Amino acid sequence: MNKKPCKECPWVIKNNHNNTIINFSKKTNKSHNCHMTEGGGTNLWDVKEKTKCQGRKEYEKLFV
Repeated sequence: MNKKPCKECPWVIKNNHNNTIINFSKKTNKSHNCHMTEGGGTNLWDVKEKTKCQGRKEYEKLFV
């Protein structure tokens, strides 16, 4: 099942904070959790497949 990124996804909404997340994710080639899920905002980089950011998943399909 293909899900859409959440409405506040850093891969969709561009601002300085979100750009920092995206750039770090690309530079280190690390996925991150969706910040809208429970614990996602405080535990962004301890990735679990069920809470993985959908915007990052779409990026991985295209570029990784």
